Amino acid sequence: MKKRYLSSKIPFLLTLSLICWSSWAVAQGVRGRVMDAQSRTALPGVSVAVEGTNSGTTTDADGNFTLSLQPGSYTLRVSFIGYTTQTVAAQVSGTDFTTVNVALREETSSLSEVVVIGSRSTQTRTSTETVSPVDVIQSRDLLATGQVEPTQQLNFVAPSFNSSRQTIADGTDHIDPATLRGLGPDQVLVLLNGKRRHNQALININGTVGRGSVGTDLNAIPSAAIERIEVLRDGASSQYGSDAIAGVINLRLKERPGTTVNAQLGQQYEGDGEVAQIGVNHGFKLGQNGFLSLTGEFRHRGATNRAGTYNGPVYVNWNVNRATGETDAAYIARRQGLYNQDQALIQQNNFSLENNMQVGNSRVDNAGLFLNMRLLLGATTSFYASGGLNYRKGKAAGFYRYPFQTTQVITEIYPNGFLPNIESTINDQSLLIGVNGESNGWRWDISNVYGGNSFRYDITNTNNASQFALKASAPTEFYAGTLSFYQNTADASIAKDIGSQLGLKSFNVAAGLTYRNDQYRIKAGEEASYTNYDPASGRAGGAQVFPGYQPANAVNATRNMVGGYLDIETDLTEKLLVNTAARYEYYSDFGGNLAGKLAARYKFSDAFSLRGSISNGFRSPSLHQRYFSAISTVFVSTGQGLEPRQTGTFRNDSPIAQAFGVPELTAERSTNYSIGITSQPGRAVSITLDAYQINIRDRIIYSNQFARGTSAAGVIIGTILDQAGQQEVNAAQFFSNAINTQMRGIDVVVATSPRLGKGSIDLTLAANFNETKVVGDIQRPGALPNDAALGNFLFNRQDSARLTVGQPRSKIALTANYRLNKFGAVLRFTRFGEVQAFDPSNPRLDEFANPRLITDFSVSYRLQPTITLTLGANNIFDVYPDKLRMTQQPTPERFGSAVLDNSSYGRFVYGRSATQFGFNGGYYFLNVSASF
Repeated sequence: MKKRYLSSKIPFLLTLSLICWSSWAVAQGVRGRVMDAQSRTALPGVSVAVEGTNSGTTTDADGNFTLSLQPGSYTLRVSFIGYTTQTVAAQVSGTDFTTVNVALREETSSLSEVVVIGSRSTQTRTSTETVSPVDVIQSRDLLATGQVEPTQQLNFVAPSFNSSRQTIADGTDHIDPATLRGLGPDQVLVLLNGKRRHNQALININGTVGRGSVGTDLNAIPSAAIERIEVLRDGASSQYGSDAIAGVINLRLKERPGTTVNAQLGQQYEGDGEVAQIGVNHGFKLGQNGFLSLTGEFRHRGATNRAGTYNGPVYVNWNVNRATGETDAAYIARRQGLYNQDQALIQQNNFSLENNMQVGNSRVDNAGLFLNMRLLLGATTSFYASGGLNYRKGKAAGFYRYPFQTTQVITEIYPNGFLPNIESTINDQSLLIGVNGESNGWRWDISNVYGGNSFRYDITNTNNASQFALKASAPTEFYAGTLSFYQNTADASIAKDIGSQLGLKSFNVAAGLTYRNDQYRIKAGEEASYTNYDPASGRAGGAQVFPGYQPANAVNATRNMVGGYLDIETDLTEKLLVNTAARYEYYSDFGGNLAGKLAARYKFSDAFSLRGSISNGFRSPSLHQRYFSAISTVFVSTGQGLEPRQTGTFRNDSPIAQAFGVPELTAERSTNYSIGITSQPGRAVSITLDAYQINIRDRIIYSNQFARGTSAAGVIIGTILDQAGQQEVNAAQFFSNAINTQMRGIDVVVATSPRLGKGSIDLTLAANFNETKVVGDIQRPGALPNDAALGNFLFNRQDSARLTVGQPRSKIALTANYRLNKFGAVLRFTRFGEVQAFDPSNPRLDEFANPRLITDFSVSYRLQPTITLTLGANNIFDVYPDKLRMTQQPTPERFGSAVLDNSSYGRFVYGRSATQFGFNGGYYFLNVSASF
């Protein structure tokens, strides 16, 4: 019995023993609590990782964590989004847990952020220690602007960056032109995770900032995926390649584990322009020190409308010209009679004269998916990848077509006229893959990035007026064609610091090779979008507001580029840092170019350093500028009203361009000079001041219309067009290296983060002052005489103003970010300097927009350690730019030289071009962010 009893208990005793042994075996390790250093509240969802191992965990709802570890010495890495990462030593011994409590402090804004862009050295340097000025903008700073699009976020945190939404500018309504230091959108290079980002497919050919240029669509990148943005404000063609004349913008994607969610609802004070945005980012840990970060974001931006009351002809054109021999009294009486007929029909048909145009933001729906990852392949080798997909659907309007405009309106479809729409479908995709590592002290990197952008035009609520015979059955929607641009870039680089071998603190040598392939396409629209089915009728052919691309415009062009660079950075002494770089690139379509740079920083003391650089740069002509062409119908005011005319944009390599004597496009070349000081007079104060001059030669411009006419110049142009077989074309436009410019400016950034009572405050003052001027003679086409009239056809005073005074010549921003326990507040003052827009020929019609001060304010409350609620308003005082000054619109009694109307019969209240920050007024919003 006893033996049987014992034998029956043996399995139970063994099991109990194993449980007790297991409990003893794992009853050791580290446990503790993570709190907010200021409020002392628990922080759930904090990542606690054991460096050098695969062990890790996250804190629970009470901020507690437990890690089971074998006896030994460990280093814990404690990280949480929005807080400064800490490393903590922990010693595990015996059979019990070691307790480690951690208090995390919120990250603060300062100029002491470590900078990556502008240097290939492994030495860590802050923005006050670099040879060139760099802004480091964290995701929290972008979020604090209350904006949801990257271009607008940057516009309010980087004073040298400028982006203003455009209106009634065709495709440019859907992609915001963005500039740096007052130069063009194509003179700043955009990187994503340090690799070249592809350009957009759209070329800006309307009367906007950046006319004739091709930029990079920053809004195709979800703001929720961005960890930080680095803005290098110096010429960097020798370091990073073509386009970096004004500088470089590098967007770094998130890498941290955990989940962040940001959602915003808002609208303009006027009740339109509603915004709904939600972005979600989640980071996974992949093995030891690897990660996978996924982001999804959706943005809806409603249209805004700030059009004025229309007071021009609607059903009857009363703004007619004087007949031969007609007296003033008879002329006024005839106009008055037509006016009375028009007013009677307006009342009879209950036609609204208010807001029959859409002058404001286009409607845009934007959805994007992005990934960023790194995976260790060995002790010193990693595989990395990043990229994403972005889809955007836009809707913008053009000029209203009124019933009296019989050459443009089929009245059987639209008896009261119509407002045509341009509906865009923009697709953007990119994928970067690469492998990097270290061998025998050499750091190496091999990568390939492929990306592309397409822009499809669909025209709705419109007609092809030459199909008038179809009457009410004529089509009202047209596919007008697609633009696309794709780019593949392969890079290989090596670097090594041999400073110790030379007896120096550092001597970093870096070299690399690059191969790039560009492809640009134009696909024609459907036949009815561009065809004139009855030229003899005098009616306009093609879709109204945007005629489709014709088969003659279709193109599929490619080019290749190979290049190499050498970059050396060295601390020659403890005080003197020197950087030098050289790059050669050869393009298959126009040849080669060599760029170089020499920069240095001398540290007189911890409180003061002097830095400067001199470099030459270049920007290769884009394929868009080389191969874009289009034939469209424009309406010109004549003695008998509006007359349709065919206008052609001809390729730079076309026979007609050669007949005009337009030379083949070549690279824009620049020389950059900068000198600056940096100072850290106290632990919590940083100051940088940098002055610069940028000279650009052979700058590419998009010409005005070289039109036929009866003048001497017009006859010459007509002869060239006829000889080139373009008898149906009334005017021609080209891209040409035509001007030289000089830009001078100063950047100032002052930041401090003092304690304020029981709270803390980040104060930042950032400013940019710049001046651009056109220097030297305009390079006119060789086949035309060198006279003033033909010069205006190429580059007139309106074009000059767009480059020199079309963007703010100063921008000053003062930001205060205050935090106290669970409360926070952000107050920002942004002063935009004056902008101007000139009329091509009449100075009395020039537009001026005086400086304006915009105030943004928001308050936040941390509902829980992981959830923050923010209520705020941008442009809280509802400030608008100056209204148009010269609006002596035509009336029956006012005609001829008495008319000074730049408002288009009252439809434009504010300048279309001369605005610094748009004209939508105040915007209020509610934002919810969460981290866990």
